[in-house]
Amino acid sequence: MGIQKTNWRKGESHMPIVFIEAPPGIRLEAKRKMVEKITTAIDEAYHIGDTLIFLNEHAIENVAMDGRLGSENPKVLERLKQVSSGG
Repeated sequence: MGIQKTNWRKGESHMPIVFIEAPPGIRLEAKRKMVEKITTAIDEAYHIGDTLIFLNEHAIENVAMDGRLGSENPKVLERLKQVSSGG
């Protein structure tokens, strides 16, 4: 996850921008909860407002862990199963 502040136009206040790289399959309600908590934390820390969050979901065959594609890695597959079931 990366956080960046940007100035869209000269003279405007800065807007925190958050990029989250995540696997597909996270339930919509979990995404809602996550972005609400991240926004609250940024607001409490920076008092800037207007936090913009981008959630980039990557197919597991396009991600590798420990030298193995996610689609062939038992650790990744088990964790994805937990995430999609709410665990």
